[in-house]
Amino acid sequence: SSLLVPSLRAGHPTPEFSALPPSIMDTGPFTMHLLFLAPALLLLLGGPCPAAAANLAGRSPAYATLATDLGGGGGAGEAGRQAMRLIGYYDAKAQRELPLNKLQHQGLTHIVVTNAVSVDNNGTIMYRAAEHTSELPAQELIENLAALPNVKLVVSLRGYPDDVALDELAEVDSVRTRFTTDAAISLRGWNASGLEIEWHSDDPVGGKAIAAPFDVMEQYHFALLCRDLSSSLRAAGGKTLSVAVRPGRQEFADGNFVRGYINWLTLRAYSMRSLGDPHHSSLKDMEQSLDELFSRGVPKSQLVLGTPLFARPGAALHSAGDRNEDLRQSWGELARSTALLQQKGSGTSVDQKGDRFRDAETGKVWWVSGINTTQAKVQHVLEHGYGGVALRDLHLDSSEPGLSLVQAAKGAAKEFQRRLAVQQAQARKQRRPMAAVQAPALFQRGSMLSKTDPTRAGIGGDGDKHDEF
Repeated sequence: SSLLVPSLRAGHPTPEFSALPPSIMDTGPFTMHLLFLAPALLLLLGGPCPAAAANLAGRSPAYATLATDLGGGGGAGEAGRQAMRLIGYYDAKAQRELPLNKLQHQGLTHIVVTNAVSVDNNGTIMYRAAEHTSELPAQELIENLAALPNVKLVVSLRGYPDDVALDELAEVDSVRTRFTTDAAISLRGWNASGLEIEWHSDDPVGGKAIAAPFDVMEQYHFALLCRDLSSSLRAAGGKTLSVAVRPGRQEFADGNFVRGYINWLTLRAYSMRSLGDPHHSSLKDMEQSLDELFSRGVPKSQLVLGTPLFARPGAALHSAGDRNEDLRQSWGELARSTALLQQKGSGTSVDQKGDRFRDAETGKVWWVSGINTTQAKVQHVLEHGYGGVALRDLHLDSSEPGLSLVQAAKGAAKEFQRRLAVQQAQARKQRRPMAAVQAPALFQRGSMLSKTDPTRAGIGGDGDKHDEF
């Protein structure tokens, strides 16, 4: 205990036991001592802010300074800043719906491959096997995706058989250390640019409700896992670490840890349950989700907005936490629906760029982040300096001409860049020195200032030469 004295004496008062919630107070003296000693021990070992300490910072002033000091990290957030990311998610289970040779990756900055790799509670990396002759096994699929030109590959990781495995491996130092090293070596071997962790804290079998947020110890374990992964990935050639998060789940206690160790968070701003709002991915949902994490200190440049390429019926919102896949319909299916075409022919106009579609045969109303809404989301992200937009999942998009949501997002980004280039050119023109303007002639009856030809002022010159997001 004498080793802990310097770290607590440097302006950090001893935390009060009464600041803890009853669930922790009831765990017994041994667990209580571990909970309080862990943050100081990690500080002495050069570790990050445990999410547990940061979470308690908001409940007890005694923890505030300690949690802030522990929050500094390797600067992953600052190092990872770039122009807007436009990310497409590719599901390894959907190779038959979208074969690799038909993947339109042009204009995307990143592809995240999901359901290809998982890890068990012993830290053993598991690979999905091909289930059909037309499919590629996980490692071969990853290598082929990594070879695509002008796009970076990120490999998504889940727990096996469920995400409880992530919690269990993270709490054992030796297992966690071995896994993070193996993950970095694997990424380098695949030539992938980064790893994304998607950890859902749902544990109905263990008695935890589906929609419940991360508890203190889960936050703590997640912070340990991300700290070690961030260090290993940077050492493996500057690989990135991203995390897929959901509104209200509180994967991390605040933005200090994210700022230091994670390159970006992909925020799933859809399938949000509200009895008063049938739209599962509206602009309102987008703003609330982004505001939630920004208000907790996550920089805008590290927030990537996730938007779906599928629709849900309004009735799907009747029960919180419903995971019934039958209550989804891909945008591709919706866009080519014969029922909707029949509705259009019946005299009822259908706005195929809108968000609300009614099935003329069943009467069911489907809500989707349509073309107009998806483009508005891209514009909002760009105008407010957020880190990008992620589209889930690419096989759900429409291949119909003019109806692809992915192409609509790309178009909105290009249009924003074009308008920005025009505004910058106009600003440069207005800042030209007065000496560049021809002086009026002294000996003429009607003196006139010469006018600069706007076509020579650089307006619209470089706007379309750069295809950067």
